[in-house]
Amino acid sequence: FFCLNGLAFNHQAALQLYVTAIVLIEAIIIMGFGGRKSKRKSKKGLSKSLPSSLVDDRDDVVGRRVSCISLGTGSFTATGVLITKSSRNLGMGDDLTIDETPTSSYEDADGVAAASGLLSPVNDLERSRSRSPSIFIRTADLPTMKESASSFMRLSSSEIAESDWVDHIHKPSSTPPLPSINNDPSEGWVALDDGNGNKAPLTKVAMKALVSAGLEASLDQNMWSANGPTSKLLKSGDWDDTVFVSYDKQQPIPAPHARGTKGEMDVLVWSGTFSHKYYGSDLPAIRCEAIVNMSPKSLADLLVDSNRVKEYNKMSIGRDDIIVFQDDETCVTKVVCGRSKPPMLGKILQLKTLLHMEELPGGSQNGYVVASRAISHADDAEAAADPKVIHSEMLMGLNIIRAVEGEPNRCVLINVNHLMSPMIPMFMAKKLGLSSAVNFINDIRSLC
Repeated sequence: FFCLNGLAFNHQAALQLYVTAIVLIEAIIIMGFGGRKSKRKSKKGLSKSLPSSLVDDRDDVVGRRVSCISLGTGSFTATGVLITKSSRNLGMGDDLTIDETPTSSYEDADGVAAASGLLSPVNDLERSRSRSPSIFIRTADLPTMKESASSFMRLSSSEIAESDWVDHIHKPSSTPPLPSINNDPSEGWVALDDGNGNKAPLTKVAMKALVSAGLEASLDQNMWSANGPTSKLLKSGDWDDTVFVSYDKQQPIPAPHARGTKGEMDVLVWSGTFSHKYYGSDLPAIRCEAIVNMSPKSLADLLVDSNRVKEYNKMSIGRDDIIVFQDDETCVTKVVCGRSKPPMLGKILQLKTLLHMEELPGGSQNGYVVASRAISHADDAEAAADPKVIHSEMLMGLNIIRAVEGEPNRCVLINVNHLMSPMIPMFMAKKLGLSSAVNFINDIRSLC
């Protein structure tokens, strides 16, 4: 028997808890970077992206069934997701298109077109006051966020007086954006959406701050301690020109082992803690690095494609794109909700995150970075708690995909994950995180 928080367990129960925790951590790590789009058909999706006046009136109009409605720079998908490919305002224009299909869940094409006037351009201040944002992230631990936000607002929104800047929209704020969030005077909450389906003014600034903090942490050798097997691999010298190489060099890195050799299956693993004293800093972080025989672009596409998660995550039961801000060859920014059902857990694991992909410094020839972070969503604050669902948080998720010199179909994958889950006891978090990170790498390798 042993004791955990005052409760006695026998060895069989302890083993079951240990295995369950391993599966849980693996599910969280994988969920941060893959999923599938929902196939549900419901009118409820419309209410998340359109003004309430449009939603309330839609049943009074008998119209055609629509799969996608494009409004200026954005569109509503068949699942009710608003896709905007830039931060520009959605406005009326000649590019309004309606794609009809008998399988659509929407019934009011003309009603949507008529109501698009509600999305006509207004300045940032008026928009921030017209509707409230619903998606927020923590930024206090991102060193460049506060100063960059102030500089950005002064340069880009000169028509808005600094005294009129709105908390969360124009400046980070410690004020909890949702009633379900505990007050932390040291936190810096930022809105990702403006309440009208567009990027909030500071979304792009937050993405840069998140990526910058993640890349810096991944290279901070003082932060990371290698486990035993990794220390032995590093002593061989094979990885000297590959591990902890600055991204500022803006060039591909050499692979430590040739394709087909035993060494190419090595996985290097470190554990550490973030030096900041903000939310979750007491929890261990994990870093791993390995060769993957896949081109950087192919791996980046795999990790952000919401239709391909089941290729490497057998526990997934789906992931929905809540809102897509940008999706092109060089950058993807979206908010997603992933769900998985780990064996033996008996519950659904849910993870809502911001997912952002961009090129590494120097461009795509050097590789890509995929960053993720937990978000707080107004829908969760308003919904009743489901006892069958476990909510976990990815405090910092990072996949850095570095190009290999002279080998376009190989890359070096660096994975950093810092997660929080109520089902993982603190004394197990580090050990389970290490093994789960290795399993994540091997799951990706299985597709090569």
